[in-house]
Amino acid sequence: MTTTRFDGMGGSGRRAALAGLLLLTVRCEGPVPQGSSESSEQVVAAERAMANNERRLTCWKGSTPVFDGEIGPEEYSDADAFEWNDDWIEAMQLEIESREDLDFNGWVKHDGEHLYLAFDVRDDVFYGIDTERWVPSRNPDAHVVGERQRGWPWFGDMIEILTYSRMLDLQVPVSDVTGDGRGVQIIYNLTKSHEGGVGTPGMLPHGPNRTLENWENNQRWILDDIIDTRTVIHPAQNRYTMELRLRLDGGVEIADGQHWKDGMEDTPIGFNLAIGDVDTPDKSPDGLLHHETWWAGKTVEVDDGTRVKPWGVLVLTSKQHDAADGG
Repeated sequence: MTTTRFDGMGGSGRRAALAGLLLLTVRCEGPVPQGSSESSEQVVAAERAMANNERRLTCWKGSTPVFDGEIGPEEYSDADAFEWNDDWIEAMQLEIESREDLDFNGWVKHDGEHLYLAFDVRDDVFYGIDTERWVPSRNPDAHVVGERQRGWPWFGDMIEILTYSRMLDLQVPVSDVTGDGRGVQIIYNLTKSHEGGVGTPGMLPHGPNRTLENWENNQRWILDDIIDTRTVIHPAQNRYTMELRLRLDGGVEIADGQHWKDGMEDTPIGFNLAIGDVDTPDKSPDGLLHHETWWAGKTVEVDDGTRVKPWGVLVLTSKQHDAADGG
């Protein structure tokens, strides 16, 4: 279930070229475990799956955070950190103009039972809170929840989470994922959710452009609490914080029927994120998002003309951040 708390009254891109995608770097804090993604076998597997080893985060083992949507000062000090910068790839027509327009920090770690992602997102306008809940002319049913072919779960202020846990096992690029532990593409939305409907933040199955298998698996994950979120909105500060919890057992399948567990060897999986922002209609050309900025890129065309997903790498490790740093 999703918990929401309001601490005040609300007030008030060009499309990036992907040709240089494999040259991008990410600002990651702390060291990467020795041998995590350095073997030739892992490098080849990542390349075959369209994953970029230079776009990498480490999922250290850390303390269990208080799962309430708040981000305490030391709660994620043992996690790997990431932030928005100019290397993120904007998929919409308008560039991010300033850190007031859209900015965010994030963290990732696990506690042996769950993988945790935390986000602190700053935005000058909250769609559906500071604005009317307007709908794009291209889809007046954008806010229909629970129907795969009608709603647009990504329309609104959102975070899109993708994992490709079978990357090393399958070693192939994918154009669509299965929506379960093998590969996930699922949506967090600030103002609507599968369980709470319109007005309640939380998770939504991906929409019309995904397969039925993906949608049904996403729905099962949400209802069975394999994936869950908590949100706190801070309108006086133009920001919201969100924590996402993903169960490792059942949620991160690294081979057929085998899920990643604490104590296993360091395992790189495919990983990607997008942060989406909707403001007023005049800032959403063609009725799409104002911004949709991707960590590792949205899609890339391969030799046969099909479009597949590019990935960064998330290294799952049983090591702790401080221990790896010599602390």
